[in-house]
Amino acid sequence: MPLVRLDCERRSLGRPIAAYVRDVGAAEPGARVTVLIPETEPERLWQRLLQNQRGAVVAYAVRRETNAVICRLRFRLP
Repeated sequence: MPLVRLDCERRSLGRPIAAYVRDVGAAEPGARVTVLIPETEPERLWQRLLQNQRGAVVAYAVRRETNAVICRLRFRLP
C-alpha cells in the first residue's frame, strides 16, 4: 500500500481520514475497505489514562461516516 498524506487546515484527525476512506470506497464499489488503527497499550492503568485517544477518535469518525471495517490493533508495552 502506498503512503498517503492527508492535509487538513484544522489539525483534525477523524473527518479527513473518514473522507479518504469514503473516496477509496467510492472508487472501487465492490471492494471491502478495512481501516487498521495501531495503538499502544501501556502496562499500568495510570499510564493508559495519559495516553491520547486518537485511535478512538478515528474509529468513531470512520464508523459513523463510512461502512468500512475497523480493526484496532493494540500493542502492549512492557
